[in-house]
Amino acid sequence: MSHRRRAPVRSPLSARRTVWTAPQYAQQEATHLEAEERRKRLEQEEQRRLQEEERVRWEQYQERLRREDRERARARGDHEAAIHDLLERQAALEKPAFEFVRRETGVHPFVEDGGAAEFAMGVPVYVGLTPYGVICPVARRVAAARDRLAQLVVFAASEGERRRIAAQARPGQRIEVLDGGLDAVPSPRPPAGQDTLPLAGLSGSE
Repeated sequence: MSHRRRAPVRSPLSARRTVWTAPQYAQQEATHLEAEERRKRLEQEEQRRLQEEERVRWEQYQERLRREDRERARARGDHEAAIHDLLERQAALEKPAFEFVRRETGVHPFVEDGGAAEFAMGVPVYVGLTPYGVICPVARRVAAARDRLAQLVVFAASEGERRRIAAQARPGQRIEVLDGGLDAVPSPRPPAGQDTLPLAGLSGSE
């Protein structure tokens, strides 16, 4: 009696698993591709965002440099204008200060050619070798030189300049406002208790 081998019989469950396995993989692959595409889009968007932020920062930096350049140019212009104005005031008061000291002391004084740092950039006026006065010192430098200036006559070109200098000088500092015109006349005598400065005993270090 011959025996015939039976072909394996696949169960319904096995068949069902075989039928649905391929679509499941396809769906997973599609999901993976979609996620990968979404990730790439997000990366591209993030890269564009970073590039835009970098561009904005660069433009802001360039604008800040331009603004600082403008401010420096304006400050430089203001500074140069202030220096020019100071030199003009000092030059205009050279003759009135000379006449003031000559009338007050009876001696022909000597006026320096320009401002000196130790006199707060004012122009010193000497009687002999002794400093007697200073023409238009820079108000914001007066505080650092107030002890040296205290024994000198400070000459100012206007009441406003006198007030600015007085605000930085020692109390009782003698400040004379002179007219820069040709008919300049010494202003009134110092307040009581502050006599005319002696010619002897003064030194540039006082």
